[in-house]
Amino acid sequence: MCGTREPREFGEAASSAADLSTDNADVNAHNMVCTRRLLDLPLFAAVTSTLRNAYAVTKGSHEAVATILGYAEDGVCAGLQFASPVTERFADALKTPLKAVDDVVCIGLDYVEEKVPSVKLPPDQIYTNVRDCVRSIFTSALETFRLLFGGPKNQIEGSPAPSENAQEQTRRVPS
Repeated sequence: MCGTREPREFGEAASSAADLSTDNADVNAHNMVCTRRLLDLPLFAAVTSTLRNAYAVTKGSHEAVATILGYAEDGVCAGLQFASPVTERFADALKTPLKAVDDVVCIGLDYVEEKVPSVKLPPDQIYTNVRDCVRSIFTSALETFRLLFGGPKNQIEGSPAPSENAQEQTRRVPS
């Protein structure tokens, strides 16, 4: 089983998945660095934490739900155990291409972290920054529209209303 987190984090039934792997070092050898780096970014860490908490709350909400999810976890563990010989062969065959993909994604992450340093900020700070930026852009655009189109509107509103006689003449003009 490949991943950056120990299966024990996701529940007692999933802890048996840790027993399925014979060597944790071998499991960690297949991890992709880019996965770990993505999960270490505050935004992804907050999302995974929220999902984990939602799962725990859902599982703890009722005994029947806990039983059903426990059976589902056991089924996933059994499926992983059954499929591991095949997936290990695929992992061994694809080790070199996956390493190349991992390197490219890491280079991309380096670039993003360099050009957009705010990805390392906490999610609430990112939200506040984006909200303020969008608000500033819209305020600036609104002020520009007021400057461009505010003058004629004020001139139209300030002009005297046409008389009813002028409106009647406009209606009677033959086309």
